[in-house]
Amino acid sequence: MALLCLLGLLVASPAIADSGIYYQLALVLLYMHGVHGRTQWPGAYCEQTSAGCCKPTTGVSPARDFYVSGFTVYNATTDAPVTGCNNAAPFDANEGLQQYWSSIRCPSNNGKSNWKNAWKKYGACSGLEEKDYFETALAFRSRINPLVRLKAKGIEPDFGLYGVKAIKKVFQAGIAATPVIQCSKGPFDKYQLYQLYFCAAEDGKFIDCPAPPQYTCSKEILFHPFKKWMLKQLQNEGADPFVLPGVAMEI
Repeated sequence: MALLCLLGLLVASPAIADSGIYYQLALVLLYMHGVHGRTQWPGAYCEQTSAGCCKPTTGVSPARDFYVSGFTVYNATTDAPVTGCNNAAPFDANEGLQQYWSSIRCPSNNGKSNWKNAWKKYGACSGLEEKDYFETALAFRSRINPLVRLKAKGIEPDFGLYGVKAIKKVFQAGIAATPVIQCSKGPFDKYQLYQLYFCAAEDGKFIDCPAPPQYTCSKEILFHPFKKWMLKQLQNEGADPFVLPGVAMEI
């Protein structure tokens, strides 16, 4: 049975012992108006990258939430990524991809190279059709609903320090699976939330992932805000890059 590894997490589970492959889904926490295999918080990404962050050229604002940054196929016996099938053209992106599998790298781009690379490197090896590959990644992201779950427990991108154990408990209680948390060095010489990783079985049950990657974090980590001034607008464009219908962004 194939496994869907969401947000990049891998944790040992006997349920996958006889599986041929499983999937690694990487989600990015994008605190923007509107949602590659890694999970990435854009507030942290924009704070630490010298190039800064840019609004995509798609005309669709990225979501104010976690977004997918990758969906990787792994061999369930060796825990090695299955790559190189190199099949077919990239999926013709719909608004779901533009919002929830977006690229905020600079210079501004339309994200298609990310989707093309994901499909050719991993998706073509997934056993899924192209459309199903991307829609499955988006569907699992939606079920995890990470930002809503965290905010419901008072964990928000507000420069606050939050316990790593407390973050994990949010998901243990909500989806009965423990995320792997990746940190990076942020302001004030503090570790900050950078990426989250989760797994789920093909039948939709979330699980701890096999062979979890090891990252260095402190006991408490910074949840860096993501403000609209951090996202560079396209040249000569005057519109607020974050505004989506019914959604307001703090300055």
